[in-house]
Order: sequence, then structure tokens, then C-alpha cells
Amino acid sequence: MYYYLYDSFLNDKKYEKVLDRIKTQLLDLDIQGKHERMSLLKNIDSSIDSEINKGIKTIIVVGNDKTFLKAVDVVARAGATLGIIPIGPDNLIAGNMGIPEAEMACEVIAARRIVKFDLGSVNNMYFFSNIKITKSIDRISISHQGYKVIPKAVCSEVAVINCPYSVKGLKTKFINKVNPMDGQLDLVIRSKLEVKGLKKYFVKSNEQKVDSIIQGKMFEIKSFEYLPLMVDDYKVIKTPVTVKMSEKKINVIIGKTRI
Repeated sequence: MYYYLYDSFLNDKKYEKVLDRIKTQLLDLDIQGKHERMSLLKNIDSSIDSEINKGIKTIIVVGNDKTFLKAVDVVARAGATLGIIPIGPDNLIAGNMGIPEAEMACEVIAARRIVKFDLGSVNNMYFFSNIKITKSIDRISISHQGYKVIPKAVCSEVAVINCPYSVKGLKTKFINKVNPMDGQLDLVIRSKLEVKGLKKYFVKSNEQKVDSIIQGKMFEIKSFEYLPLMVDDYKVIKTPVTVKMSEKKINVIIGKTRI
């Protein structure tokens, strides 16, 4: 039996028709299960944990990247399988996994093609995508295998990446280099791409260039004061932290055309 968990943003009436189509398609494919909607009063961890304790082994989140990432920790701990039916914008993870939008994703769920992805670990929680720091970067140091890296003040972001699918501003060439199944984390230091000449007066660039990439299984991040780090774009923790490649992996349902 499946557990379908709908993100709270789907409570908007504009999503009613697409949700009806999804439920009809799930019925036609005979992959029914319990359907539940998230709200401000319902914690995603407790909702999923409750169903897993009842014997549910497959969790399907309906929503976007953030919905998927929020479910990773609790699903991984239980050894369950995670899938996504993407709706709306901000669905880079589903796109890179070859999962089409809305009711078309139901066939991917029915096919149940499962792949094991690596997971990172920080502060006793698992993360799927990355942890990053974007403030006071020149006040941190990263230790790795006896070496210490101190980013320059011009750097705009330091990230430890496990899976690059939802990391914005990365070129496809770089995404293809970071393998979420190679047992390695990637420390990536980026700075803003400088716009030269007359263009700098007319063009605002949000692009970032990758200054350095260091692969490893563990990175220690320290700072002179407590600085915020974002975990999987939804949870904030503070330095100092030790980021590790976890031995735990997560089962994820993917499409045939995964990048």
C-alpha cells in the first residue's frame, strides 16, 4: 500500500483539477493508497512516521523539490521507498530523474523502477541535495584530510553537495560530474560571475562560477562565530558542523530517462 502526501501549497483551488486527474490515474493503474494533505498543523516527519509504523513501505510526495527534500530524512531512517508526483515550478529533482509532471508521473510510480541514492549526514540528520553557507564566507574554514580551506571574501557560496539536481545556477556539464551514487561528497566553492565592460551597467548577473571542487567523505566546517547553514534548502543549522557521507542510502522511484 502507498501513502500519498500532498504539500500544503496544493490546497489552493487552482490545483483541484490536476489533483482530480492524478487520483483518477492512480485508480486506473491500481496503485491506490492513503491520501493525506499537509497543513501548518501537520508535521511531515510525524505524518510519514505514523504511516510507516502502520506498515507502509512506499511514500509518494505530491509537490515540488522542497516537498521531496523534507521527506528524505524520515523515509531514509525507516528504510522505506520515496517517490514524487511533481506539480508546478521548482521541480528540478523530478526533471533530472526523468519523472514527468502531474498525472503523467503516475505511470512512473506504477513501473516502480527503484535506484539507491547516496545520502549526506550532518547533525544527526540525513540530507539528499546539499548544505550551503552564503554569509560571512571568509570567516569559515573547512578541514579535509589534514588540509584546511579558507574561502576568500569574494566567494558567494560554499556548499557540500551530494546530489546536484536541485542546486540552482549549475551548468549541465557540472551536474553530470557530480554523481549522487559514487559514495563521495563534493565541496564546491562558488563566486559571482563578473560582468565586464559596458554590460555591467545594463545586465544583472545571478550566475555563479565554480572556483574549486574537492571530493571527500567528510568535511569539518568551523567559524569564528555561529553562522547559519542551509540544509536541503529548508532547514537552518549553525556552525561548527561535521558533514559526512553516510553509509545509509535511500530508495527512490525514478523514470527511464534519468540524467
